[in-house]
Amino acid sequence: MQTNLIGSLILALLVAVAWIATTRHSAPELGRTLASTRAGFTACPGVTRHSLATFAEAERKPIRQKFEGRIVGDGMQKSRTVRVERLVRHPKYHKRMRLSKNFIVDDPTESTEVGDVVQIASIKPMSKRKAFEIVEVVRKVKK
Repeated sequence: MQTNLIGSLILALLVAVAWIATTRHSAPELGRTLASTRAGFTACPGVTRHSLATFAEAERKPIRQKFEGRIVGDGMQKSRTVRVERLVRHPKYHKRMRLSKNFIVDDPTESTEVGDVVQIASIKPMSKRKAFEIVEVVRKVKK
C-alpha cells in the first residue's frame, strides 16, 4: 500500500515536471492535469476534480471579440446592423481582397445612426443572431 502511494506520488511529480518543462501554463491548468490523472488523485487525497475545476474557473477571464465597423442598417428596435470589413490576401494571386461580414448588434440607447463608425464586442447571445454590443462610437456621421 505504501509503495503504491510512493509510486503514484513519484509519477505525479514526474508529470508535473514534464508539464512545466514543455509548456508555460498557469497553476490551475497544471492542477487540472494532475487531477485528471489517477496518480494525481492518490497523491493528493484532499484534492478532487470538482475543487480544482472551480478554482480554475474562478481565474479564467472572458475572452471578448472586438471589431470596428460601420452601421449599415437601423431598421430594428434597439438593434443595429454593423458591417465589419477586413483585408485578406488571396492564397494564389496574393492580391489583397476586401471581405465583409454583417453583425446584428445591441444598441439599447438607440444613439447611433446609419454611417457611424462603432466599436463592437461580443457578449452572451441575446437571440439567434444577436451576440454583440456597441462599446463606443468612434466617429459620428456628418449630417
